[in-house]
Amino acid sequence: DSFNICLSEYSAKENKAIRGELVDFCECLKAVEDKKQQTIETITEKLKPSCDRWKAICSEVQVTLKSQCLARDKEAKAVRTLEKTKCKEGSKKAEQVATEKAAKQTELATKNAEILALMQQFHTQKLNDYKAILSTYAQIQMLYHSRALEFYTRAFQDILDIQDEEYIETVLNETTPLSISQSVPQSMNTSNRHSSQDNLNMTK
Repeated sequence: DSFNICLSEYSAKENKAIRGELVDFCECLKAVEDKKQQTIETITEKLKPSCDRWKAICSEVQVTLKSQCLARDKEAKAVRTLEKTKCKEGSKKAEQVATEKAAKQTELATKNAEILALMQQFHTQKLNDYKAILSTYAQIQMLYHSRALEFYTRAFQDILDIQDEEYIETVLNETTPLSISQSVPQSMNTSNRHSSQDNLNMTK
């Protein structure tokens, strides 16, 4: 990311006393980012097919359930119609209605059982898929975060390994009067020259 790029550029120009620790710190950050991208690709590869398959299953079950409910409602309506049919008790028609009513009730019970079986199968498969998909996702994320923690721990140790006194000593040893004067802003040098000239004139 932008932070790591900026830090890498800065580290390359830093004093050798801390350059190694900063460079290693940047490498740890890059390793975390690489692992994150790898994790995203793994999730997409392993879980997307299951999610797509689940969408297809939902659509299929929806169509089947709608068809079975229509058939069930048709049988239920036939039973209600027969229940409202009035005929003389003991007559041949009454026996015929009773027989037909029993058959429709049996068919209705069968349709209800089929719907319940379909719902049970659907929800059982849904739970199994939920468990499989989400547990796989959690495992992938745990692996990523465990690796990221290792890299961040290493990066943290890199910062702790920086020796303040060694860094200051190295910087001071590498610093010369010339480099100091070159590092002073031009306006300050000009001001100092003017001040020196004024002092010289006052002496004269």
